[in-house]
Amino acid sequence: MTRWRVFRMRMAGLPRSLPPLTEPKGFWLTIGAVYAIREEADPMPFAALSMFHAASVLFAAAAAVAAFNLVPDAGVNEAAFVGLCVLLLGVTLAEGAARRMERRTLMERIDLERREREAQYRTVAMLTSEIETLQQSRDKGELVAEMRLVRSQLSRLKERADEAGRPAAIPLPAPAPPLTGQPLLEATTEALRENRIDLYLQPVVRLPQRRAVFHECLTRLRDGADRIITPDQYMPIAEDRGLVNAIDNLSLFRCVQTLKTRRGPDMAGIGFFCNLSPATLDDDEFFDQFTEFLAGNRDLADRIVFEVEAARLLDAGGRMQANLDALRRLGFRLSADHVTSLDMDLNEIAARGVAFMKIDAGPLIGDASMSAGSVRERLQAARTTLIASMVESEDQVVELVDAEIGLAQGYLFGEPRPMRPDA
Repeated sequence: MTRWRVFRMRMAGLPRSLPPLTEPKGFWLTIGAVYAIREEADPMPFAALSMFHAASVLFAAAAAVAAFNLVPDAGVNEAAFVGLCVLLLGVTLAEGAARRMERRTLMERIDLERREREAQYRTVAMLTSEIETLQQSRDKGELVAEMRLVRSQLSRLKERADEAGRPAAIPLPAPAPPLTGQPLLEATTEALRENRIDLYLQPVVRLPQRRAVFHECLTRLRDGADRIITPDQYMPIAEDRGLVNAIDNLSLFRCVQTLKTRRGPDMAGIGFFCNLSPATLDDDEFFDQFTEFLAGNRDLADRIVFEVEAARLLDAGGRMQANLDALRRLGFRLSADHVTSLDMDLNEIAARGVAFMKIDAGPLIGDASMSAGSVRERLQAARTTLIASMVESEDQVVELVDAEIGLAQGYLFGEPRPMRPDA
């Protein structure tokens, strides 16, 4: 609202005839109208008027009196006009001073808020730095644990190999026939030492959709010429030279380590079975380090299921059972593989952390003493999930679906394939 419009509105509300300025009532009424117009355009409580405003009124009155007494032929109206001009000048100066004070106050407030914001930024930066430091410390701790575990296993592997004797290395050209004897042993130890351990995945599917919900993890070694060394090749000589523990331990560790770092879109919602060999379960030194590593990666418990041979699981006692209990306490589930009979206390097995049992599809369907439907019901009552393994024909799939068995594994659904680098 402009001052002119305010003035017109204000004046419209005044009486038609004002007392003359020669009378005190008319003079102060005019001054009040000027202040009312000013306050309507820029509201400010009268009580908040500064001393500068009061001084303006006094100077205006003094100027009017001086003009009346000192200027020849100056009447009361002229003197009042001079007083009003001085008053308006004082009001204008007061407004300017108020604006400057308001601007200075605003700038001080802005500067204060800027300093507070900078302090907040510094606090956030400090907290971020502390978080990064803690994360680096955690990662460094995990890395140290991993390096210590791998180093101990490689040193044990080297000791075993040195005890067996180590002649000069033999070249391994790519087209050469499969390795045997000492060259195979050297190729195996070199593959472990150089971390040439590949992860292969075989799907476990949900029936009848045949959608993969788990993968069983298998490891394969590669020699210097990128030829695959399968377990049936290196196991005989590894058993003869006492290398089974080191090979199994490193293979298991690489399997878990790979799953820890690979979290691509194809991995979302997928679980993994990792095999625990009897040699690994009996190795106290390795298992202590392994459980320490898992304790720092408990988020893997939802993704990894450790698989143990049913016979060893049933006979587990002492240190082996303690190792299995340690996995269960960390939240990891177990799976019993190669189950040939349900002549066992299923509730006790479930209490040990066994959440899955794998039974070959052939006996599960063809054995008269083992009805697929009743097996599923018994395991379900013990809160254990049945997985039909070694499925090789469509006829077996039909039988499994009829028995309402929901999970199956076998070459019919997919053979083990290398894990993609971008998975």
